[in-house]
Amino acid sequence: MEVLNDKEKLEIKTSPVRKRPGVWYGVFAVVLIAAIVWAVGYFRADKGKPAAGADGSAASKVNGASEKAVISVRLLPVQVRPVNMKLLVSGTVWSWDHLTLGSEVGGLKVDGIFVEEGDRVKKGQVLATLQSSILKAQLEREKARALAASASLAKSIQPNRPEDLTALKAAYAQAQAAVAQEEANLVRAKANMQEAAENARRYRWLVAQGAVSAQEADARETQSKVAAADVRNMEERVKASRFSAEQSQQRLSMGLTGGRSEDIAIAKAQKLEIEATIRQLQSQIDQTVIKAPCDGIVMKRHVHLGEIALNNKTMFEIVRDGRLELKAQVPEKDLLYVKEGQPVEMTGDSGKTFKGRVREISPLVEQETRLGTVRIDIDSCPDLKPGNFLRGEILIGKENVATLPTSCVTYKGNRPLVYQIEESQGGSRARMLYVQLGARDGSFVQVLSGLKAGDMVVERGGGFLKDGDPVRVLGGNTESRL
Repeated sequence: MEVLNDKEKLEIKTSPVRKRPGVWYGVFAVVLIAAIVWAVGYFRADKGKPAAGADGSAASKVNGASEKAVISVRLLPVQVRPVNMKLLVSGTVWSWDHLTLGSEVGGLKVDGIFVEEGDRVKKGQVLATLQSSILKAQLEREKARALAASASLAKSIQPNRPEDLTALKAAYAQAQAAVAQEEANLVRAKANMQEAAENARRYRWLVAQGAVSAQEADARETQSKVAAADVRNMEERVKASRFSAEQSQQRLSMGLTGGRSEDIAIAKAQKLEIEATIRQLQSQIDQTVIKAPCDGIVMKRHVHLGEIALNNKTMFEIVRDGRLELKAQVPEKDLLYVKEGQPVEMTGDSGKTFKGRVREISPLVEQETRLGTVRIDIDSCPDLKPGNFLRGEILIGKENVATLPTSCVTYKGNRPLVYQIEESQGGSRARMLYVQLGARDGSFVQVLSGLKAGDMVVERGGGFLKDGDPVRVLGGNTESRL
């Protein structure tokens, strides 16, 4: 065995002691146990103290067991305040006047398309054209027939040539001259008859005087009779010449007047029929050029190059003037609050906001859904497209209504509810109450039913409460029980 000298023993006594790691773990364990024992003792001591209420009474006993309020709450009253009433709506964006364009001429091939979906078009702009060569050929044929009908009508109206009319006028003039000549001969014959009658009367007197012979008197009497016969003959000739003149006048009048009225009516009808056919063909040719009836946006193109156009087939759908509207479905009970011209704020799924106004309220409420349609004009919508979904708020106006802060409201099964405090001998307990809410205005919400002005409800923390939970009610800066 090695023996230590006095110097080595002294070094051992003065050197520090090397502690092993296990020593430190033991010390930590002892401290932890002591802390747990102290906490348990403190909890038991605190539990043994009675819980003071607003009146300083001990904690209530419920069902024979002592309970302590585990949650402190503060109460607020339902207040009447002016609220910007808003009606929540949603719906689909659509064109305010949806136009469907097609061709009125069927059976023609599409030979030109000049716009695509999304293009903005102007009124009168050509959208598409149809093959019109057959219609144009028919139009030229009808125009030729119209020329022939015009000539036929002119012939019916005036069948005589100019030279024929000249001859008729000359014949009428000649007949009038003949009448004048015969009338002059009649005057001469009457004068001769009068002279012969005077001579016969004078000779009869001379015979009575014995101045002349009876034979001479008879000769004068015969001359008077012949003169009278000449007068009658001239009168008949005058009548004949006058009748001839009347016939010449009628022939001239007929020549100047033209054909018979029946022939003229038939010719006019034929001409009008051909002109109507020309107008129809011209209209059909015009309809082979499909034009935009107004400014707008091409929403959909249904036609393709080379296909045969049909009368009942839509070729283009256009948003008139590029104006869009929101077709919102509103419950029947809320339609009473909606008026034309009310401002609307809308939001899309992208988060962009849009403004508009109520333009029209549908007079019809659907029987199955009890919903009515409200049409809302959208002021500016360059980023919107027909078919987009929007949510909106119709600003109805300010109204004094019963309100609560939104912090008072919690939801259970998508149903809003609040908590009220029920006081009994056992203490204060939270009671759940379902309510019906209306418009929101900032941090306040309208109470439609379930509460009235002045009713007290829990201010916040409803999410941590259950129906029947004991609570501690705080009043002001101190705890109090109602």
